[in-house]
Amino acid sequence: MEGKKGIWRARWARIQRGWDLVFSGLLLVMGVTLFVALLPGLPDMIWNALTGDGEAVRTLFVGGAGVAVCVLQWRWRNAVYPHLRRDARGKRS
Repeated sequence: MEGKKGIWRARWARIQRGWDLVFSGLLLVMGVTLFVALLPGLPDMIWNALTGDGEAVRTLFVGGAGVAVCVLQWRWRNAVYPHLRRDARGKRS
């Protein structure tokens, strides 16, 4: 009976690691998409922010923060998603 529990635990751990990888990958894609969407309007937003437009400043801040969160969660995904941390340790050995 214990052997079957171990098999299911291993499968469940693999499913959780896979889900964490998919989710972190989707967030990375969202960050890249946000960056690409903001890129064409960036010169105008910067100019408007420098001339005192509060909405442009807010858009730059929120867009930059969104891209940073998406990229940083990918960069440190082993710390953010604990199931991936175990997977990374196993590959080093």
